[in-house]
Amino acid sequence: MISEFALAPSARTVRRIDVAAVVLALGFGALGLVVAQTLWQLAELHRGLLDAASALESTGRAIGLVADLPLVGEGARGLADDVARAAGGVRAEAVAARDAMQAVAVALGTSIALIGLLPVALLYLPLRLARRRELRALRRMLARPADPLVVEHLARAAVRRVPFAQLRRVSHQPFADLEQGRHGELARAELRRLGVTPGPTWPGAGDG
Repeated sequence: MISEFALAPSARTVRRIDVAAVVLALGFGALGLVVAQTLWQLAELHRGLLDAASALESTGRAIGLVADLPLVGEGARGLADDVARAAGGVRAEAVAARDAMQAVAVALGTSIALIGLLPVALLYLPLRLARRRELRALRRMLARPADPLVVEHLARAAVRRVPFAQLRRVSHQPFADLEQGRHGELARAELRRLGVTPGPTWPGAGDG
């Protein structure tokens, strides 16, 4: 009828956990974004290698022009080809290094963000939604004429879940009240713990 697990925390505790879950998700999300942006910027260091490749290409072209002059010979042409191949290799390595760093930036940033997002999405959010459904169902029951079984269930839950100091303010003999059918005040204590207001048909301050 009422999920024991979903309704175990008090309304105050749930509010605190809500804040902690939001801070956790946003904190790791922001950290992942910062890490990804930092690594992405580091990937731009490949431009220095591209500049070096361009310089080598210019040098290769200049040597090629010299090779066309009479008396220079094939040695200069071979050197020009070697420089051109080196420039191409440097350019290819620069592009590969950039692509690899950008892939690392995306992967690492996403992984860090998921450290905070996954526990919230896979563990806390389903429990939070389950609690919401249970409380909605409880409010519907409270809007109808009071069901003694619901009142007793809430009273017994209060004995297990309401903090001892608060429970003593409600009843000096809570277990005796349960056994003797005095459930109303204990049930109200459980509803207060859950942050739920009973409907107009809820029994008065006396026995449930």
